[in-house]
Amino acid sequence: MLTTVQPEPKGTIFFDFDGTLHDSMAIYGPAFRSAYAWLVEQGYKQPNEFSDEWISQWLGFTVEEMWTTFAPDLPEEVWRQAAALVGREMDGRTECGEAQLFEGVAQALDALKQQGFDLVFLSNCRIAYCDVHRSNFGLDKWFCAYYCAEAFNDIPKWKIYQQVAVNHIYPHVMVGDRFHDQEVAQYARIPFVGCAYGFGREGELDQVDVWAYKPSDLPRAVELALV
Repeated sequence: MLTTVQPEPKGTIFFDFDGTLHDSMAIYGPAFRSAYAWLVEQGYKQPNEFSDEWISQWLGFTVEEMWTTFAPDLPEEVWRQAAALVGREMDGRTECGEAQLFEGVAQALDALKQQGFDLVFLSNCRIAYCDVHRSNFGLDKWFCAYYCAEAFNDIPKWKIYQQVAVNHIYPHVMVGDRFHDQEVAQYARIPFVGCAYGFGREGELDQVDVWAYKPSDLPRAVELALV
């Protein structure tokens, strides 16, 4: 009986998730506002109207990093309760089908797989958040490994990469939309594809090797980054 020998991967592409593949504001905006309303009800905060653009600046941060920066005056037990509210609502909205990938992401990931790359999920997210999106979007058809900050005690993303890089075929490319992703590439001295369509602030990414202005640009951007 003949056996099929799988070719060696051409390399490994490390992907951020929120703002790179996942159009997260569809679930994060409502969840953030619900948690803030709870803080107002409990007397910890004053009423405030937050724009989507303002809320989106927190996407890509670890839970602790986000809350201790956004609300350094809150006791830890309070911001952890608020964070849990955000997490539960986001997971619930995802299970109800409200989460969405950016248009063109599925086709871009298909193309990179067909080109022979291994794809790895590298995010500052919670484990449960990864799991619910992994199931909801069927991410296993693209990704061969998943690394979430929570599983590494919320150490910086570049340190997670340093711990896991040896597990994956070189060359490596990092793809993302925030400075956390750029740091991975900088510290590791690997190419960085910056996602201009994501949630990064103006001028935040200043060490980009190749820009992707929309998800459909990703296969070509990765190709150029490896030249």
